Amino acid sequence: MALLITAARRVALAATLAVLLSLLFASTASAHAELLNTTPANGAQLTRPPTEVQMTFTESVNLLHDGIRLVDGHGAAVPTPDPTVEGGTVTWQMPADLSEGAYVVTFRVVSADGHPINGAFSFGVGSAATAVSDSATGGETAGTTVSDATTAPWPVVTSRLAGYVAFALFAGMAAFVLLCAPDTRQNSTLQLLARGGLIGGAMATVAGLLVQGPYTAGVPMTHVVDLKLLEGTLATPFGTAMLCRLALYGVLGLLTWRLSSVTTGLASWLVPAGVASTAVTIAAAGHGASIGPLGLGVHALHALAAGLWVGGLVVLVALRRSVEPRALHRFSTLAMASVLTLVVTGILNSLRHLTGLEQLLSDYGLALVLKILLVAGTVTAAAVSRWRLRQKRIPLGSVRVEAAMTVAVLAITALLSTTAPPPQVVATATHSGHHGAAAANPVQVSLGDQGQAALTVSPATTTGSHVHLVLTDRNGRPLPASQVTMKVANPGRDVAPIPVPMSIRDGAWVADYRFPFPGTWKTILTVEGVGPSAVVTSAEISIRD
Repeated sequence: MALLITAARRVALAATLAVLLSLLFASTASAHAELLNTTPANGAQLTRPPTEVQMTFTESVNLLHDGIRLVDGHGAAVPTPDPTVEGGTVTWQMPADLSEGAYVVTFRVVSADGHPINGAFSFGVGSAATAVSDSATGGETAGTTVSDATTAPWPVVTSRLAGYVAFALFAGMAAFVLLCAPDTRQNSTLQLLARGGLIGGAMATVAGLLVQGPYTAGVPMTHVVDLKLLEGTLATPFGTAMLCRLALYGVLGLLTWRLSSVTTGLASWLVPAGVASTAVTIAAAGHGASIGPLGLGVHALHALAAGLWVGGLVVLVALRRSVEPRALHRFSTLAMASVLTLVVTGILNSLRHLTGLEQLLSDYGLALVLKILLVAGTVTAAAVSRWRLRQKRIPLGSVRVEAAMTVAVLAITALLSTTAPPPQVVATATHSGHHGAAAANPVQVSLGDQGQAALTVSPATTTGSHVHLVLTDRNGRPLPASQVTMKVANPGRDVAPIPVPMSIRDGAWVADYRFPFPGTWKTILTVEGVGPSAVVTSAEISIRD
């Protein structure tokens, strides 16, 4: 029992140190592209039309068909040549006959890890243009970049989870046969696991390729068989990584379809190389794609260690008591090495994505904390297994717990791979001087069981508006909220959601914003702190000249 308590204390200490190191020595690297600066600058007033528009992102991006558009002050799309991209710099030639007026550039691009981002910025030719403001600072910035969603749609997350599980199944089986128990190569259960991992991995890879197109294009998943979207996906680094993974599964299938030959000849070298290469493709199709060769290697090593550990546990559960004690001890050593690798690479990965304690409250930070807790619990179960082995007992029960918890870790990992880390680009804040009074006839917006919101935009014109939002409960009493965020979009003009910074004043949430052009605008409100979860609602408002 003393040994068990000591192991648990070491696990808790390691998890605590991992979090502290992540926060104290965090770098400013990001896993998703962010808009760094634009030419012309956001909100710039030019005396003559620009010859080109240039956008610089924090990492390489890929263009989507009709993903970047120029909209004039009347909300009409302006015909332009196709933009080009080189690394993280997008160059876009402008028409020579661009007339005077205010313009909005709305963009949707794909970062190197396959995550779509969108946003907008503005400039004026011979007239003023209101800068698109950043919701984090309430100020005028280089432009506004937002993830299309905090996390990807469930088909994307599910396909990645299936890919992780299938890889772990095959990698763990291969490592167990090659390193722990070569005599089990004739085992029919392991043969079934090997083929299941290969077929499941190939199917998950194909599914991942198909759902990626609608995800990045922002269209419904009913477009999964759209050949143009698939062609666009295959032309990206994500598509290349997925094709390589599919090819590797084909090669591994030829080598291990008859598991009895895996421990002899050239197969005993090619199978480990294939497994390691597949781990690289997993990293290249995720966050590891955007942070250079060293970062790619760290992510690949993390995926490989997780696969060896999780898959090996599945093998132990499948074989049950038929596993020889010598094989159990060998796997225990392999599992411990995998755990240490996971901890070290996990710390290094966290260092790249968090820059402060407050970012643990973001969706990415909360998911990361949950993963750390699950890993700590899994390591504790592993410590119990090792303790029982030293007592010459078969740790079947603790191994089952360990296997179940590692599957949960893989599920969180799939979620993290499609979740945008907190933004790293810091904007310069400025302040607006207009604070008009709210007008009558507000738009009533339902907050479900929590109450309702009264939204007023005054005046509802393109000359500049004061936004006034009052929250009340179902009995008409003031409803306090910890945070309110607002975005405005114009779906009819394909203008992406633009954040409008809100602040609380005299019991109401207010903002000053100038709509770029008239028309029907969709307001998207996220109200936090009024219930067990945030309330997201929307309403339409009409803006006139």
